[in-house]
Amino acid sequence: MLARSAFHHSVNYRSVVVLGTARPVGGAAQRRAALRALTERLVPGRWDEVREPSEQELRGTQVLAMDLAEVSAKVRSGPPIEEPEDLSRATWSGVIPLRLAAAAPQPAPEITPGVEPSAVVAGWVARRA
Repeated sequence: MLARSAFHHSVNYRSVVVLGTARPVGGAAQRRAALRALTERLVPGRWDEVREPSEQELRGTQVLAMDLAEVSAKVRSGPPIEEPEDLSRATWSGVIPLRLAAAAPQPAPEITPGVEPSAVVAGWVARRA
């Protein structure tokens, strides 16, 4: 975000701070369920397409849970806040929108020729393009 004054240049953002005490998720079944929930939150439908974690992978992975004791969210959006005396300056001010977007999927180097992204993957990418 660019203002007419360098002092008022800023960034629109979203930020969350979470306070609480993390604890290990015990048991392979509970860790597996937590990893499934995380995977499905990120890319719905993906868990059913991939190999589940092996027992060795689960033993080597720490999964944490946390009850939220306190949560704070901050959002900054909109145009710059300008000093009244700067409004008459013949200097452009405003917002330059930036975005993070999904691009075309890039296959792993070892992928079998002809294996294409699933409908789950293609849909996820299309919704974020």
